[in-house]
Amino acid sequence: MIYINARFLTQRKTGVQQYALVLCRELVKHVPDVCFLTPNSELIDSKLKSEFNILSIGSRNGHFWEQIELPRYLKSIGNPMLLCFTGLSPLFYKNCYFTIHDMSLYAFPKWFRLAYRAMYKLNYAVQSKFARGIFTVSEYSKTEIIKYLSVDPNKVTVLRNSIVRDMKCEKVELAERALKNEILLVGTLEPRKNIEFVINAFLSSEIKNHKLVVVGGMGSAFSKTSYSQNENIVFCGYLSDEELQKKYHDALLFVYPSLYEGFGLPPLEAMQYGCPVLASNRASIPEVCGDAAYYFDPENASEFSEKLCELIEHYEELSPTLVRNGYLRLEQFDVHVVISKLLDVISERKI
Repeated sequence: MIYINARFLTQRKTGVQQYALVLCRELVKHVPDVCFLTPNSELIDSKLKSEFNILSIGSRNGHFWEQIELPRYLKSIGNPMLLCFTGLSPLFYKNCYFTIHDMSLYAFPKWFRLAYRAMYKLNYAVQSKFARGIFTVSEYSKTEIIKYLSVDPNKVTVLRNSIVRDMKCEKVELAERALKNEILLVGTLEPRKNIEFVINAFLSSEIKNHKLVVVGGMGSAFSKTSYSQNENIVFCGYLSDEELQKKYHDALLFVYPSLYEGFGLPPLEAMQYGCPVLASNRASIPEVCGDAAYYFDPENASEFSEKLCELIEHYEELSPTLVRNGYLRLEQFDVHVVISKLLDVISERKI
């Protein structure tokens, strides 16, 4: 029996929760005995009960559940293998694999509260020595993990984010997209996502008759009040999967301006819908997007504005290649390949 730290099933779905969900949905097709351990909290989606073998344990939630009640339960049943695809693994629990999506708290500590940094750094330092192995989502993140934690490279396995290829997504012809005026951004409004940079550059540019549509939660350091009177900026907040799919469907193009990402799934989601991608040239983003994106320096406003204007003005010339390369790029992120690699790793090192 394999046990999953399934706290993510009780959390609002962002990139890391989506990663875990896609991986676990494929995992249960290949391994019959998988148990999903959750805190005594309401699931984010009641339909998950029919998908997974879920067992709620303990009486608490949050980090207390993850660090106290979860390992206590595991020890009571003989210390079975635990897989953690999001968040933290129980400190000093050896028979587990845990996931580090990126090393941003080491590379950009100012983005995080002191308590958060201390908690995660302690966990990573201990578990990188005690746990059976570390999963991460890109070669870029693997390099960062090795650099900051000084771990054996053989202990780190890259399990890339995956795109569910059978997802029903109606692709829009470029001629039809060219008539649209929405430029889409997806991400939490926090410093690393760099969305305020795009808003300010967009407002300072000479682009007319277009709207900037921002999808994502509000970060603690961001306030939309200074933009609320501008009719060309639309804040949508969190959207359901169906609502987000419609935004990809309706957008002229998609902008991904992050300063630092361990992977970055939204550009691939945009590619599924044949939506051209304008992306930051930082961190793992070029590794993920390859030749299927038009790149810019995410700290150079004039370069961004120039690239955005160029892509809009020469849309019919530049977009077909980006879209074609995007469809080809998606073939490299097949969940079946990722699960095969995961099963190989845990089988080799299983007690």
